[in-house]
Amino acid sequence: MKLFNFLFKRKLSYQSVEPVNNTREVDNDRESRKGNDFEFLIKGDVDIPNDKFDQIMSPISFTCDRIERDNWIYYQVGNDEFSYSFEPPGIQMTFNKEITFEKAKQIGDEVVNNIKSTGQNAELVILGNSDIYKF
Repeated sequence: MKLFNFLFKRKLSYQSVEPVNNTREVDNDRESRKGNDFEFLIKGDVDIPNDKFDQIMSPISFTCDRIERDNWIYYQVGNDEFSYSFEPPGIQMTFNKEITFEKAKQIGDEVVNNIKSTGQNAELVILGNSDIYKF
């Protein structure tokens, strides 16, 4: 029980996101990656008011529709979609499996720029789905 208490009651450092087991080769051909190969993490001390969340967290160069399905909010961009999850190290962005890396990266960059335009610091971190990370 002491080990359980230690593991689950310790304070996590949210400042770093480091791969623990990066056995994959570096993928220089990001254009061939699809949404099931990656997810993004928005790091920073970000505080977004509920009434401005959709405006700030939606890309500006795509038409983006908010959809609620199975008690979860999704943002649809053309035939693709993404969602947010608030996790201890930041805001996680996950995408449908068919989206291209290029399109997802553009969405992520625009969202981070929207956050920065409010005077807050934010950084987009690309996470590989097959890697294990330490926070």
